Amino acid sequence: MIGGGRRLLVACVLLAGPGALAANVLDSSLRIAVEERYDDDFRLSEGGTGGQFMTKVSPRLGLEVKDPRSHGEGFYATDLFILHGSGRAALDHRGGIEWRHLLSRRLQVDFTGRVFRVNDPTSLPREGVARSLSPTLYGQARVSVTGRATRRLDVRASYGFEAAKVYEAGQEPGFTHVPSVELWYRSTRRLSLGLEYRYQGFVFGDAFSDAHGAFAGLRYRLTRPMSVIVRAGPLRYTPPAGESGWLPRFEVGLERDGEAFDLAVVAGHDLMGASGFTTALWADYASVMLERRFSRRLSAHAAASYFRNGRAPGEGAFSVYASPHVSQGYAVGGGVEYRLSRYLTLQGAVDRIAQVGAGDTAAGVDLARNVAAVRLLISAW
Repeated sequence: MIGGGRRLLVACVLLAGPGALAANVLDSSLRIAVEERYDDDFRLSEGGTGGQFMTKVSPRLGLEVKDPRSHGEGFYATDLFILHGSGRAALDHRGGIEWRHLLSRRLQVDFTGRVFRVNDPTSLPREGVARSLSPTLYGQARVSVTGRATRRLDVRASYGFEAAKVYEAGQEPGFTHVPSVELWYRSTRRLSLGLEYRYQGFVFGDAFSDAHGAFAGLRYRLTRPMSVIVRAGPLRYTPPAGESGWLPRFEVGLERDGEAFDLAVVAGHDLMGASGFTTALWADYASVMLERRFSRRLSAHAAASYFRNGRAPGEGAFSVYASPHVSQGYAVGGGVEYRLSRYLTLQGAVDRIAQVGAGDTAAGVDLARNVAAVRLLISAW
């Protein structure tokens, strides 16, 4: 995986093109986070009860490449966990790339990609994958081309890819392919209206299913720093065997990006793939994240999220009663950050992660856990 991290950074340089190197805008960074935490996850103890104190060391190597028309960033990081009670150790890997290139005044290309290889699937950025106690490989990527057709009309063509592999005997990897086309029309300075067609192809082992969806969208700027985004429309899902079925897709989001206070709220119902256990799942999701900056040195953040998913197209989706094929869970947490100097930052955080349900939750095992951590972030350069 270390070699893979080096290739990731080299790829970022190559994608930026020779113009970036000619402009001599090439910056690297190294950050090391040293963390002491307590995790009451029963899996961490030898006897199966209680948790453990542990040390987490996370070096992160980053690279930024920039020229007048391109901007690229890449990183590779590892997380080394050392459990004090048992003496055991575990190693996770993370990597990512973001790249933007202006082909012309009207045409822009964007690419993002992230890869995670983790021993604890509850640490993944997408909830609902953690329906097992096993290590997981997870990745997602997206490339899009956005063009300004007219002064008010933007056209975007995208392709998204997602993959998950749970390291359990007999488990096949799962993949999702998502091409889409969007039109966004700026009717006023505050209001934009959109239309989208999306195709989803789900692969899990030898099984294949797909879905077609057509959606309408609305983006409205409430104030200068705050906007609301709404998407809604029908989906037609065709399972590997059986009759096709319909389900709704909707999403409501609120974003605020200000000088001292940031807020992001999202809630929706959609069709998801690449869970590592089946071709596709319906999913309810909701999250809220906020950050408050009190000064240049001191800030605080908090977040909460909830998910619920089950067999597509909609088995148990709108039932208030528990279903043996419905999985659900939540996470809440918060923390503070104080910048001691240009090179040192002190952070503290507390989190609770829980997954409840029946048939789809780790053979009936409750994955609830509480984590408290204090970390020192060192910016070497």
